[in-house]
Amino acid sequence: MTAQQTFTEQQEALARVASVQGRLTAHSSWSEQAYRLHDDSFAAIVEARIPRLFLPSGLGGDEVTPMTCAAVCEEVAGSDTAAAWHIMVFNAAKLMAAKWPAELVELLWADNPDRLVCASGHTPLQGKRVAGGVEISGTQRFVSGCNFAQWIMSPVIMDGEMHNAVVAIEDCQVKDNWNTLGMRGSGSNDVLIDHITVPSLQVVPPAQPETPVNHYYEGALYRCPSRIVFATYVPVALSLAKQAIDEVAALVKTKTPGGGASKLTEKHMAQGHFGRALALYRSARLMFYNALEITWQRAVDGLEATPEHRADLYLAGTHAVQTSAEVVRLMGNVAGTTMTEGGHPLDRINRDMETLRHHGFVNESRYASVAQVLWGAELDYPAMLR
Repeated sequence: MTAQQTFTEQQEALARVASVQGRLTAHSSWSEQAYRLHDDSFAAIVEARIPRLFLPSGLGGDEVTPMTCAAVCEEVAGSDTAAAWHIMVFNAAKLMAAKWPAELVELLWADNPDRLVCASGHTPLQGKRVAGGVEISGTQRFVSGCNFAQWIMSPVIMDGEMHNAVVAIEDCQVKDNWNTLGMRGSGSNDVLIDHITVPSLQVVPPAQPETPVNHYYEGALYRCPSRIVFATYVPVALSLAKQAIDEVAALVKTKTPGGGASKLTEKHMAQGHFGRALALYRSARLMFYNALEITWQRAVDGLEATPEHRADLYLAGTHAVQTSAEVVRLMGNVAGTTMTEGGHPLDRINRDMETLRHHGFVNESRYASVAQVLWGAELDYPAMLR
């Protein structure tokens, strides 16, 4: 793609988001209270082609660049973080399907590019070969978007190896147990798979480096390492950081701290917190987008992602989330008790950020995962993240 084509792609994608943002904003509070996305919010992101961002063009997808996906995610998160989280919900499985059999890919998306295959890698299920296929059992946790999905994808341990399996959600039991501090509208319930037998086609063995991609997945996007999935959800954290900065910038113009005679705008410590937060946000965002661009360009040039390049992408994603959390905390130092007022935008920003920063793929311990790669030490995170 030329620079002009990339720019045009991004502008068209953002225009589609802009056309539905009013609906996302209108339903954001409902989703927060209901612990799942509003039906019309779900319909709106489908209309904006969110499910097709990382789907191959041969299956009706848009196959956008990682930078476009990240920009869309930030923009959606400005209206509703839960809706933005569904960018990952819709597109993670579509990325992982690159080395799956073409027949399975066609089963899932050939007749409906917008079909939702929800996914979680938190708790591997158990599988055993039986007559007619593979019997799968277990409970998968934190399955975002499961209320709207037709399928669930999960790692499964079978024959002593980690496989990936897809199971029809109608054969599973979705537990209404997502009760959390923040990111409530993600609807990340547990899903029980109780000794369900699926055809062998729906259980994919672990992919090896030499495993070829199926013919739908020959574009540059699918030559990127799996961590390119960061483009689908890390920008939610960056958006929260920017929202916190904007809210505090408006707040300080009128707020006078308790016991003080001057406004916050005149407080040197508050000024320092704000300036530091702004620098942290801008540098972390720049680092993240730069890592996406480097990863994308290497894929376009046909270059393999080295362990060091993969680690750089992991570092950028982890740092973006953890730094965004620090930005929100600094804004809390300025806002004071306003941050804890129920119903104030800063309250939800804070709760959403506290939830996001503990996500297993980008929590603080993943800084150590980067060092493990660079030092040649034993890795402490799942193979699906590498």
